[in-house]
Amino acid sequence: MASVAAGQAIWEYNGPVLTVAASPLLSPWFDTSNFTNILPVYKFTSGTSVITFDGGWDGLAVDNDLTALYGTITSGTALSVLSPWFRVRVVQTIADNTVTKIYLKARQ
Repeated sequence: MASVAAGQAIWEYNGPVLTVAASPLLSPWFDTSNFTNILPVYKFTSGTSVITFDGGWDGLAVDNDLTALYGTITSGTALSVLSPWFRVRVVQTIADNTVTKIYLKARQ
């Protein structure tokens, strides 16, 4: 997937809602060459949802060392790009979501 420019949407997810059975939710891989920050905005209702970013070198495989750099992802708080590629991972436990919405925006 080609890199988006700063100011553009990277990815939007607006359902279907995430269930424990369908967990984890994985986005496609995103090339980060045209932006330096990511603004994540998300809303999960019901159950327990954990959102993380997987880092990688090539858009094909997860690199655990790069992934560990991202840490906690907080809705509405921009974070630095820490890998050449990344993807979103949401793990749902305890109960199914009734709302699953994610929006990522590229920032300079």
